[in-house]
Amino acid sequence: MTIRVAIIDDNPMVRAGLRAMLELGGLPVVAEAADGIAALDVVGQHRPDVTLLDYRMPVADGLGVLSRLADLTRVILLTSDDSTDVITAALAQGASGFLSHNSLARDDVLQAVRAVHAGEGWLAPVAAAVAVRQLRDRAERESAARIRFDLTRRERELMDLLVQGLTNAEIAAQLVLSEKTVKNHLNHVYAKLEVRHRTQAVARWQGRV
Repeated sequence: MTIRVAIIDDNPMVRAGLRAMLELGGLPVVAEAADGIAALDVVGQHRPDVTLLDYRMPVADGLGVLSRLADLTRVILLTSDDSTDVITAALAQGASGFLSHNSLARDDVLQAVRAVHAGEGWLAPVAAAVAVRQLRDRAERESAARIRFDLTRRERELMDLLVQGLTNAEIAAQLVLSEKTVKNHLNHVYAKLEVRHRTQAVARWQGRV
């Protein structure tokens, strides 16, 4: 299957280098752009399978348009900024992969595009380290919350599902309970966490308030 790619980067040399890598690997480049606004136009017009998107660009940067592009194509963010905030924001807004400008080796670029197209995702080592650190930190916060709030096993199960965004009906189906029973359990949880609704409960459970 042919994988059609778009390159969005304000540096023409970077675009040329990426195009050469992709086309030598048998991946046609169907569109290019040098800023986020133009990216929305060319991606909307050509509908590439995968888009390589620069983080920092004039007019509109990559993060500014990432969520809208992610509705049209699978996006791999290109950046030399390895801060936790940037990587977290990119993943939250729909990025399917992450490549560093500092290490754009041909094999990595080709593997990243193919992996993302196959739905597998791709994280450069620095992004993977951030993701692992976030998961570890969240697990530690939630472990501390379990001890602090003294929830029962059933209440902890409900909170784990609540964190995943499940509705009362979905939680009931998952745990083979009635919705009324789920609601009663959650009311007990809210009282122990000293909150009024599920958004506050999730924030408290994850140690964010």
